[in-house]
Amino acid sequence: MQVLRETTAYRASLRERIIEKAMQDFSRHGIRAVKMDMLAKELGISKRTMYEIFEDKETLLFEGIKVYGERKREYMHSYAEEGHDVIDIIMEAYHMKVEEVRAVNPDFYLDLMKYPRLAQYMKEAQQKSREGFLAFMKRGVDDGYFRPDVNYELVPHIFDALGQYILTNSLVQQYSVEELFSNCFLIALRGFCTDKGLHTIDKLMAEAKSE
Repeated sequence: MQVLRETTAYRASLRERIIEKAMQDFSRHGIRAVKMDMLAKELGISKRTMYEIFEDKETLLFEGIKVYGERKREYMHSYAEEGHDVIDIIMEAYHMKVEEVRAVNPDFYLDLMKYPRLAQYMKEAQQKSREGFLAFMKRGVDDGYFRPDVNYELVPHIFDALGQYILTNSLVQQYSVEELFSNCFLIALRGFCTDKGLHTIDKLMAEAKSE
């Protein structure tokens, strides 16, 4: 039994190491440029061991996206539990996304579109998160940060379409992350803010620039 527990623990630890290394390489070089054999060599394991844990690169990518997505959700949930208001939470998510995308090779996002299973998973995850999004936006309206005359059920669809257009037209290769986010996300965000919301955003942006 002890040997079995040690083997299971080793496999779980190795699985985490593979995911960490793979996601680092995927984000740095693009998904297509990373080979399973190369990952195995970098990790100092055999190809057989690699394929025993992940049957192919798409499965590895799929699991990596799920792990990283869960980490971000846990962090934002913890951040929200600290008592921050809706604008604080949105701006924290915004800055996290900017830093994330800034460090990622644009090829990574373009390559994601070539994996139907992953694309379907991300679509389903977005649909599941919409109920929480609507509750969050209602809180912003109740707190006076967001306008009450906006149809917030449309907002996720608009952002999804915008993100798809950016990827499809390779805008991540033509413009910086800051340009894309400030001219897309921030402008849209300001559009459904009240004067109170706008004042809070401008204050937070000024504070971020002065740091």
